[in-house]
Amino acid sequence: MGSLSREFMTKPCLALMLLAACASDVDRPEPPDPPDDWLPSDIDVDTTVDKLGAAGFAKLCGAFEDYVRDMFRSNRLIQLACTADALETTTDAVACGDSVNACINMVPPAVESQLEQILDQAGCTALDITQTGCQSKVSALKSCLDALSEQLARIELQATCAAIGSPVPEDWWMIDLLAACMEISDDC
Repeated sequence: MGSLSREFMTKPCLALMLLAACASDVDRPEPPDPPDDWLPSDIDVDTTVDKLGAAGFAKLCGAFEDYVRDMFRSNRLIQLACTADALETTTDAVACGDSVNACINMVPPAVESQLEQILDQAGCTALDITQTGCQSKVSALKSCLDALSEQLARIELQATCAAIGSPVPEDWWMIDLLAACMEISDDC
């Protein structure tokens, strides 16, 4: 370890370049972990989804969907959807920037629809679970939903209005259904 630090001391330019290369990862904060408190306290995580009953299942799913909408209907997500829309509907960078600002101030129906599609990916309906007869534990469902919300937090459109004229990938907003979620979806 001592020889490594002497090497950095003798080559300050190399150390500075490595530091600069790492800065982009340091500057980008990790998305927040989902809070444990979105799950209603009267729902037992050790029970099966089937034993929750229809009302308990609806309560769990509703609580998570409320959390997702409160947490992720943020200015950042709105800005991403507005930027994607502006890149497709304007012809120059200035008009794109103006369109993004106007969109953020008053979200148009097309962007509102896009936001709903984004948010709908993380929830019970996206898993297509049949609650009756489902032997998966609530804890597995909660872990799946938490993982989906973490993926939702990582959505990033790698474009700004400087990319005008470039196509926006059609799937920029989509998240992957994780293996654990696919297992629950298949089991239920």
